[in-house]
Amino acid sequence: MRKIFVVWNPASGGKSRKTVSELSELLQSRNLKFQIFDTHLHKNATGTVREQMDSSYTDLIIVGGDGTINEAINGLSHQIPISIVPTGTGNDFVKMVELGATKQEILTTAVDGELSLIDIGLCNDRRFINGIGIGFDGQIVEEMITKRVPLLRGHAAYYYHVLRILAGFKERTFSYKIGDKQYSQKLILLTIGNGSTFGGGFKLMPEAKINDGQLEVCEIGPISGLRRFLNISKLSDGTHGSLTAVKFHQTKSIKIGQNPLLFGHIDGERLGNPPFEITVESKAIQLRTKLPLSS
Repeated sequence: MRKIFVVWNPASGGKSRKTVSELSELLQSRNLKFQIFDTHLHKNATGTVREQMDSSYTDLIIVGGDGTINEAINGLSHQIPISIVPTGTGNDFVKMVELGATKQEILTTAVDGELSLIDIGLCNDRRFINGIGIGFDGQIVEEMITKRVPLLRGHAAYYYHVLRILAGFKERTFSYKIGDKQYSQKLILLTIGNGSTFGGGFKLMPEAKINDGQLEVCEIGPISGLRRFLNISKLSDGTHGSLTAVKFHQTKSIKIGQNPLLFGHIDGERLGNPPFEITVESKAIQLRTKLPLSS
């Protein structure tokens, strides 16, 4: 018999609370055994899953955004089918999968969806499901925490910091190793993706796949301040590869050398400064989706 572990973050507000209530009604109507855990007592989903989940649970349903997903998968001690009900601000990872067009379809997928094996990343022993951003986008996440603006949250806060620092952000020296090849060059940013999209809609790794056993790497070199504004739309539609400053790589591993001037994020959450050692774990998680993933 199935026994479902539901985890959600009450700090994410009314949208998540209502969604959890609707999910509870669906599970009850199906006579499924389940228990709902919020992250309040354990501060985050990592502690909640690690401390409360035992081997009697057959499924994990995560209600939240990319950060909650990241925390939950880092609390897992064994492989278990995972479902995602997105209620976050950006919901970048789920842009890679089909969950349903309506909330009711998404909830139904969470319970009855097809199982597919997907890759996850590993950065300094911490799992990630969507990606790592270092440089410009890491700086944005850092400043959203250290330079909070009253009344600005979510997308509004993110885009405020993008526009505030975009023109003046100085390229930084990155030393990194992709596979066996060593690089040292000035870049605006370096992103490493399992998924394709960051920041609530910037399609930085348009060719990324979550079940190919590879990480997609995007590096953006020097671009003048005005040209950054003129080309920002290319990041949204994934056509920035046409710029000479942009290069892509595919790899199973990448190492970024120590640099206190660089900040990173992991699935949109603050990561700090490198060094980072990043690898891919192929087909490491069972994810429920509306349709099976193509290989």
